[in-house]
Amino acid sequence: MKLFLLLNTLLFSGTVFAQTVKTELDEPNLGIKEKFSVLKSDTSIKEGPYAVYSRYRSKLLCEGFYKNNNRDGVWTSYDYNGQPEVKYDYTHKKLLAYNPSKYMADSKTYNVIKGADTVNVALDQPPIFLDGVNRINQLYLHNIRYPALAFENKVQGKVIIAITVDTLGHLSNYRIKKAIGSGCDEEALRVVKLIKGDWLPGILNGKPVTAEYELPLSFTIAN
Repeated sequence: MKLFLLLNTLLFSGTVFAQTVKTELDEPNLGIKEKFSVLKSDTSIKEGPYAVYSRYRSKLLCEGFYKNNNRDGVWTSYDYNGQPEVKYDYTHKKLLAYNPSKYMADSKTYNVIKGADTVNVALDQPPIFLDGVNRINQLYLHNIRYPALAFENKVQGKVIIAITVDTLGHLSNYRIKKAIGSGCDEEALRVVKLIKGDWLPGILNGKPVTAEYELPLSFTIAN
């Protein structure tokens, strides 16, 4: 009986992958290269293993599996050193592991928004970008343009953009939290709005909450 079930599983898997074709997508503006499979009958539908790499040094950023164009099973994102940062089970909607990047430490408190009120507290779990901070870093690296006015006046520093992550992981209310001027603030805001992907909401007392998440972008003129 077990042998029969194993053979059926192997035959089914072989049939599924025979119906797909591997493809690669180079996206310079996002700083990534994607490798995945699509259905032969409809190449707009992802089906099977998926992996995304940085265009710089071809480091693996994130990998997982698609089923009928939807993320399925366990997905893993990796930090700059190639270590797992986030593991999330899309099938069971469960966070399996989270090792925050040192570049965006999550030991601070967060502004939790409750209607018209805002309270600053430590969360059980911060808002989490499931594709990982390294994916965001690649986006910054390939899209940030030093404003001419800031370059001419040697304006340097860190801009902080705040976004609201609601209880469903949806983003809204992009805003400049810390400004340095000369066009840098607007440029930072533009790039942050390019971030696409799934987020988990912050958790407080075991329940999802709407919280403010801060994204820092540094502007530095090389010597």
